[in-house]
Amino acid sequence: MRSPIDRRARTRLAEIGEVIGDPSRAAMLVALMGGASRTASELAVVAEVAPSTASGHLKRLVEVGLLVRRAEGRTRHFALAGPRVAELLERLATLGARPGPARPTPEEPLGLIRTCYGHLAGRVSVELWRRAWERGWIEWRGDEVQLLPAGVAVFQGPGLLSADSGALLGRACLDWSERVPHVCGPLGIALCRGLLEQGWVKRLPDTRALRITTRGRAGLASLGVAS
Repeated sequence: MRSPIDRRARTRLAEIGEVIGDPSRAAMLVALMGGASRTASELAVVAEVAPSTASGHLKRLVEVGLLVRRAEGRTRHFALAGPRVAELLERLATLGARPGPARPTPEEPLGLIRTCYGHLAGRVSVELWRRAWERGWIEWRGDEVQLLPAGVAVFQGPGLLSADSGALLGRACLDWSERVPHVCGPLGIALCRGLLEQGWVKRLPDTRALRITTRGRAGLASLGVAS
């Protein structure tokens, strides 16, 4: 006999799978993975559906807890329900991948460096965290990532992390395009914010991809990261 927990898990999994499995809803979810909110009309354009159809999709995504809806004046904005949803979507994109151009290459903007709900993803992110581990700036303990004193000094030097960043922890998150982990969680978010604030990377409009600036290329090179 199945336990009540088993039945709830089965029902929940089936519900999430049904919702994500719709191409239009999937397009909306991917568009929100950068962490910014979008209006219903913007998401209708992304999903290539009529506004009335988009409203139905968005209502369903809110109902199952994947999106949150916020009112700003007379306009409704939608965003992912939290970083865990973004991590789930990023991980699902790596499952059962087929050969061919199903994911961005390291040379394409999304494959090079992008945001995933506030932290960095893509080839440059993976290389940065690999270098940090090789040089003893961080320690991996299973899925937990600890910033070590050497890393605090290295990242605080150019202003990428603040003075109180020594206690920051991160988590391993499987990178969709690289198929190896990068770092998410508070540590990953703090470093991404630092790169943006120091002008090492710039956001590109209507995409999660980032542009590495001239200053950023020099800074990354000083950390041993090719960009």
